[in-house]
Amino acid sequence: MKKILFAILSILIIGSAFIGVVTAQEEYLMKYSHVDIADPFAGTTGAYCAVLKSEVERLSGGRIKVEIYPNGQLADEGSSCEQVRQGTIEAANISSGTLASVYFEKLGIFDMPFTFSSREVSRRLLDINNPFTRKLVEECLEKTGIRILNLVPFGFRHLTNNVRPIRTPDDMKGLKIRTMQIVPHMKLMESLGATPTPIPFLELYTSLQLKVVDGQENPFSNIISQKFYQVQKYCTQTGHLLDSGATIINEKWFQSLPDDLKVALIEADRVAQATYNGYGALLDATGLEKVISLGMEVYSPTPEEMAMFREKAVPYVRKWMEEKLGKDFVAEYLAAVKAVEDEIKAEMESLK
Repeated sequence: MKKILFAILSILIIGSAFIGVVTAQEEYLMKYSHVDIADPFAGTTGAYCAVLKSEVERLSGGRIKVEIYPNGQLADEGSSCEQVRQGTIEAANISSGTLASVYFEKLGIFDMPFTFSSREVSRRLLDINNPFTRKLVEECLEKTGIRILNLVPFGFRHLTNNVRPIRTPDDMKGLKIRTMQIVPHMKLMESLGATPTPIPFLELYTSLQLKVVDGQENPFSNIISQKFYQVQKYCTQTGHLLDSGATIINEKWFQSLPDDLKVALIEADRVAQATYNGYGALLDATGLEKVISLGMEVYSPTPEEMAMFREKAVPYVRKWMEEKLGKDFVAEYLAAVKAVEDEIKAEMESLK
């Protein structure tokens, strides 16, 4: 009898040890890279990451550990795309236009200027459950092996420079304006008479300080958090783009997760997106007064002056997009934007 009890006890001990090994094997690490500052109260990406980490680790019961690497510690945006694709890092936040420039050109459609009348229109159109966007996300995954977990509106972009106030497109002539390495952004600057000069985000402050370029364009949140106001005197509130941020993840890593952890990651992302969108709207709303208080001279163009910017930029960039992406695809995108606008309008009418 003692031998039988000893055998049973041995099996239980060995079985417990085996279960412990299996449990350890079911833990996963997600390294998440981005180029923005870490402070969750100073920028949307930092806020998103703080909530994502907390929610992923909570909903997964600690089986997924999230490590956040801000300030380009691991890579700039272009390199992040490559590292995510190769699986060197599991996830990154980038501009959707960066992914378009590197691997999947169609994503550049979201960088058509003066498209979104509000952050809400952009949020609904970029939601990966929107039919247009869902189809694009699935095509990107099929062609690149990169899963787009989300697309979110980053912020309305405005012009700054250190030469003169910009009131109309004529004031842009001869200025060297830094852009991202995103072709639609460069085409936009060309259309306004400026010389687009791509410079990595992490090198931008120094480039402005050394006058490598005359100006740049970014949302108020970046102008403030990156202290561009220290090296730029003039700001023009053009809101010419409401560009989109994207969280991309390595598909092989995602598919390695058990189904319950996939669900946990997706749910955590939806919660973090709410933070991103809400805080982004707050930073947009308070940014104008903040940059003025920091010493910048801000000019808000009149409706007539804004019409001049649109008349120069929209046909020029749209023509380029139609040549590169196809007229039907561009028309499909604009129809999707209008469908969202109509949906919002109908909702507002129903509340009267």
